Amino acid sequence: MGGIDLNKYLTDIPEYTTGRLRYNPVNMLKTVLFGFMTSGYCSLRELEDNCKVNIRFMYLMDHQTPSYRTFGYFINEILQDKIENIFNDINHAIFNDEHVDLQHLYIDGSKFEANANKYTWVWKKATEKFRYKLYEKITAEIEEINAEIAWSGVQITTNPEYVPDYLNEIVEQLVLLWELDTSTFVYGSGKRKSKEQRHYEHLTTFCQKLQEYIQKIEICGPNRNSYSKTDKNSFYTREQ
Repeated sequence: MGGIDLNKYLTDIPEYTTGRLRYNPVNMLKTVLFGFMTSGYCSLRELEDNCKVNIRFMYLMDHQTPSYRTFGYFINEILQDKIENIFNDINHAIFNDEHVDLQHLYIDGSKFEANANKYTWVWKKATEKFRYKLYEKITAEIEEINAEIAWSGVQITTNPEYVPDYLNEIVEQLVLLWELDTSTFVYGSGKRKSKEQRHYEHLTTFCQKLQEYIQKIEICGPNRNSYSKTDKNSFYTREQ
């Protein structure tokens, strides 16, 4: 901001005559711009609070603390018609000082999710990592169940890896052993679930997640490292 004449944006400020001394308008402008730059959006009360506790804002305002109303008046009355000019001047200053080349566009192979496609991209390595973490959770759950059913003489075998069919078989055995009736399960706040219900729900959820991970890895196949959920059908078509 040191290379920009900020005073040209502050020509509409009423002349000071009486009353309380006015805050330095250049400091106010720098503080407002810095507040929006650091967080993308900064409320008036955040600007006020930052001037009291954030050393960077305190430096910009020379340790003065304007109220949120003062910032609101400054933005709405002084800067409102000049925002676009400020933006253009800052861009020109950056282009000139940093020698930014505006004649060429450079791209690479990096993949970045747009907000519209957030959480739609599936990565094979990440899915495999989650699957092995799920194996550890399943083993811990089975060991806890074995400790609780030791009285029956039944011992569920733990493995380094699991498949959904094996988890479904465990659930069926526990339903018979505990004589579970899923229609009597309780839900909602204030309801206390039994240990049997919690184990049943955990194993059922683990089974569903494991099936989901297996499906994602199968869609990737041996030659693909990732895919978008929106393109899943086209992947199936390509494989066929």
